[in-house]
Amino acid sequence: MSAKIFDVFIYSAATVVILSIISSATQAERELKEKADSIDAVEIKEPLIKEKQDKTSEIIFTSQSSCAPCQAFKRDCVESLKKAGWRITEANPDSRATPSFDMRLDGKVVASKTGYKNRKLFFQWIRNVVETNR
Repeated sequence: MSAKIFDVFIYSAATVVILSIISSATQAERELKEKADSIDAVEIKEPLIKEKQDKTSEIIFTSQSSCAPCQAFKRDCVESLKKAGWRITEANPDSRATPSFDMRLDGKVVASKTGYKNRKLFFQWIRNVVETNR
């Protein structure tokens, strides 16, 4: 009988720990989403990309026609970035997953990223890289 009580106790404790971990992860994900949602693409496009500065600022990305995130990036971001003065170059896929991105500022690659979730997170990445490399 005491072995069953011990098993129930261990199971209950493990359940509490697992639920606590899930709750923490959910809260962290929620905070990240709120931060990403608070960034307006227009806010990013205007001050940030105008400051960037020269004709050697470029986003090089690899893409495949069968890649849904690649097509979403093209649809969501390419025209806005071009209008803001960025050079956008599509390259053949390399050994990385697609889409993958290299950001070139002042003629040198300063950051790389693989994957595309949405416009806001992508523009947040641009902001962080540009601010870091000022």
